[in-house]
Amino acid sequence: MEKVMGGSNNDTAQYDTTKALDVVVRSRRGQYNNTILEHSSDKGTGGIENSEDYFAQRKEVLEREASLGFDYACQQKASEDELQANEILQTLRHNDDICVYKQEHARKGYGGQTHRRFCGDHFLSNVELIEETEIFKVAQKIPKGAHLHIHFNANLPPNVLLDIVKTQPRMFITSTHPLTAKNEFINYSECQIEFRIRSTADELPSNLFPADYKSGNTMRFNQFLEEFPNNYHRSSVDDWLESKLIFTWELFDKRTKMMKEYTKRCLQKFVRDNIQYAEIRVNFIQANQIWLDDGSGQINNEGIMYIIINEYEFRKTNAYFNGLKIIYCTPRSFPGDQVGAALDECASFKRNQKYSKYVAGVDLVDEEAAGKPLKHDERLSIPFLFHSGKTIDDTEGNLLDALLMNSRRIGQAFALQLHPYIMQQIKQKGICLKTCPISNEILGLTSRMSGHSIYLLLANNVYCTVSSDNPALFKSTLSHDFYQVLAGNSDITLHGWRQLIEWSLEHLCTSKDKSVGIYSQWENHWNEFLQWIIETYGGVKRMAE
Repeated sequence: MEKVMGGSNNDTAQYDTTKALDVVVRSRRGQYNNTILEHSSDKGTGGIENSEDYFAQRKEVLEREASLGFDYACQQKASEDELQANEILQTLRHNDDICVYKQEHARKGYGGQTHRRFCGDHFLSNVELIEETEIFKVAQKIPKGAHLHIHFNANLPPNVLLDIVKTQPRMFITSTHPLTAKNEFINYSECQIEFRIRSTADELPSNLFPADYKSGNTMRFNQFLEEFPNNYHRSSVDDWLESKLIFTWELFDKRTKMMKEYTKRCLQKFVRDNIQYAEIRVNFIQANQIWLDDGSGQINNEGIMYIIINEYEFRKTNAYFNGLKIIYCTPRSFPGDQVGAALDECASFKRNQKYSKYVAGVDLVDEEAAGKPLKHDERLSIPFLFHSGKTIDDTEGNLLDALLMNSRRIGQAFALQLHPYIMQQIKQKGICLKTCPISNEILGLTSRMSGHSIYLLLANNVYCTVSSDNPALFKSTLSHDFYQVLAGNSDITLHGWRQLIEWSLEHLCTSKDKSVGIYSQWENHWNEFLQWIIETYGGVKRMAE
């Protein structure tokens, strides 16, 4: 066998790929009757005769594989600006690795193993570095099309909620523990707090700080803010409240002005995050009902619909964000009669002339393993937009039920990668999957972004979109999710981002004319975005390793 590797003298002895392949071909000739692509050659044998044949067939295989890529259509139609912008994006990715990740000290991972910092690691491990990168700045600017999986009551972060609460004169706070200096750690770390609107007749004047405080009694929130610094010195009152609200902020008792303000700020956030359209998920349950401004009573689910729609219509003159719909959500863990009543109410909203055009569809939410499988609820004629497969293996069979019940879109679907036949059927039916990368990472479905199921789904050309799920809980935005998708796989490019966005616009729950109009406006924003990348980063050079 000929020598194909030499010593250290690169001028006279180097690895010769062509010679090596000729050696391998000669040594294996006669073992294979077909080419790599299993088609006959004009020589009649179909074998690889030499390195030239090998490289020709290798090139053909790569071209055929590329033509099956989920973003191939976007690559083929890419404008000169898009091609240039994508080259810039790859340069920025390379430079971020050198300037941001490689500058950091190695960290300990699972089992105490030490590894260098890298793009695409778990979101919580990298979040402080992500926001230093140029790619994240680009992700913030990208016009993201439609946001199709966002829980309305988990959209704004705790600090924004606190700002709203501080403006409410009839707001009170309660605790499960007295906030005394004695047993400070237990009291301040273990207590659960709630915010409650109270009328003058219903308030129970009290103080959370003395030892004789009784759980559930109310303290005026303004008074609490004044007294907190005199009783606790480990953090500011805002920082302490935010730490308590990350998982309990939904316990706010809302009022109409707060709901309007919350809706307004959600719409503003969509604009800041460069989102053109959203279908928000609202939980229509008794615990979510809204207090009147004076605390004397509550508004029902129809009142919630009215407030959200009215606030949107009042502000929809913003040309950048021009589409909103509501997905009616109710917990799947509810008893059957309550789920049935919720579905009936959703149907009544759909029949109501005032609300009909704003109802996108219905979903049953909750932890899947804790609730009933989807097959228990089969009665509504408006579109199903189910959560399914938000687990490792989908033991409840919700992915199959969502398929059989003709769910127009499926939220999460992380477990679909383990069900090839169901995946094939979902692909054939054109069902869109609303993937939530950061949510899946934080819930433990994958240890880092590179292991996320979205890449296998895209490799199989399943329609996917990118969504943020519960960003308030993760202190993230949709821009962070777009960043993670790019960071987790080096094959994702600007063309891949574009395809994910286009799919989001193709799977709206709206009329065809409306969808075409939204797409046309998005394309204008996309072209402006390309110009921004070129003007901002056109002179950036690729750094040496």
